[in-house]
Amino acid sequence: MSHADYDDEIDETADPIDEPDTDDDIPVEIDSDGEPATPAGKAKEIDLADAETLTVSSKEAARRQLEEEMERFLAAGGKIRQIPADESSDPPKRPISSYGSKPI
Repeated sequence: MSHADYDDEIDETADPIDEPDTDDDIPVEIDSDGEPATPAGKAKEIDLADAETLTVSSKEAARRQLEEEMERFLAAGGKIRQIPADESSDPPKRPISSYGSKPI
């Protein structure tokens, strides 16, 4: 293929229906900290470095919030199952020995 085969032009007449939906069109709620609010059921992702710098009171607040979310989940009919420690969704596989056919 030559460079001329590629079409780098943007179709300005395209209908919005033809364009895929993006997150840009969705309104974002801002919480009291000035950060985007997380949807219910999704915890904020906290880096390990951030977790080490959190104060005791902020950790307690996060625990209380998690407890409240768990209580709402259970009150709505949700159930918690304990998975055995030896159960895995991806069982171990036998190693592939393809080295034997290659020269050293």
